[in-house]
Amino acid sequence: MEEPVDLRSATIPNTAPELKAWDRDRFGPGENRPLSDTWFYPAEIEGDLRGTKLPDRFVDETLATAWEFTRCIIPHFTNWARYIAYVRLIAISTVAEYNGALIDAVTENTVLGYNIKNLLHDLFGGVPIHEEMSREFRTNLLFTADKSCDRRNSDLFHRYVNLLGQAPRTWFRLRDCDGLARFTIAASLVCNGIYDRWFTEQQLQILGEISLTMYDAVAYHKHRAEGEVHNTFAYAGDEVRKTAYHRCRETLWALDALAAKDTSLQCAISFTRYIGGPIHMMMRRYRFVDDGLTIGKPETEEIIWNARQHVKLWNRVDLHTGLVDNDRHTTVTAHSDELLFPGLVELLDDSAQGHCNDCIFRPFYGAETSRKFGGVELCQTCKLEWQEYLGSIAARAAEAFPASDFTGL
Repeated sequence: MEEPVDLRSATIPNTAPELKAWDRDRFGPGENRPLSDTWFYPAEIEGDLRGTKLPDRFVDETLATAWEFTRCIIPHFTNWARYIAYVRLIAISTVAEYNGALIDAVTENTVLGYNIKNLLHDLFGGVPIHEEMSREFRTNLLFTADKSCDRRNSDLFHRYVNLLGQAPRTWFRLRDCDGLARFTIAASLVCNGIYDRWFTEQQLQILGEISLTMYDAVAYHKHRAEGEVHNTFAYAGDEVRKTAYHRCRETLWALDALAAKDTSLQCAISFTRYIGGPIHMMMRRYRFVDDGLTIGKPETEEIIWNARQHVKLWNRVDLHTGLVDNDRHTTVTAHSDELLFPGLVELLDDSAQGHCNDCIFRPFYGAETSRKFGGVELCQTCKLEWQEYLGSIAARAAEAFPASDFTGL
């Protein structure tokens, strides 16, 4: 009998998905009656995550979340095998978001019954960016899982959060990886049979910044309820959410007009368009309409409590003091050519340098109280520098995509 991990990383026949459904009763925040959720996902992943340490009550919801996310941000595909590999990788990353104790990207290659190396090969095998995207995913998995368990008190994670608050350009590269922006753009290309086109670093930075600035603007209160360290406006300031979203939306539509005749860019723009807002209404994980538009309103104590219980697969990053692993940085650095995207090890090594004396860099990270984020707190001068950077998105996009018309932006 074959091992489950081999089955879940094997090449899948290019057949239409047979959908299965499971019913689960759920309570939404602030509601006094049960909501009946029906989870839909392809039959190919029906047996995934079962028999692992993930509690049964989370299995179907996680698989449905991975499927819904994938359908939203990669709506079209021509290669079913690569597409399902991406769904499975998103399932792993989703678990890492709320139960990182089950995943250690440093010591394990087989996680939750999946062989990560094989899945990455199923997705990017035979494509020039295979190794680059493998490192991108492993970096995401490493820090996402560490954030949602007590490993966030390690020296490694402390260095990482210090980096988040140092400069907007560095922030967006790390947020790009955290949000799997370039990884998903790459996945969209290969899932549509496009193997000979890739974007420049400058173009990837612009696409990631537009996507995640818009996403973070919408998810601001969700992220604050979770005590997140990853939200653009935790650093740039809530007061510029409206204008930053407006600029990015206009820049997006300028790029969208260019993409109409460029199949590769269409894949990237489809991701950017959905992640920038519509995904919050289409995926039940966000329950934008179901819960009275609460993702766009200030969070309540009940929503914060629910995040701690992983309702909707959210997670609360509360502050806990006490160093867990002072050697984790050394271990990861020794395997950086596999676990970290290029250049990150140097940034981590220098993360203690160049701090603004007026910003608050703490010995431990996590939300101390309600309505607080969990990361670095920037001073007003540094916030203004971030705001100026956000304000230059159209000009920088014009440099990266010179064929686009950014007149008036």
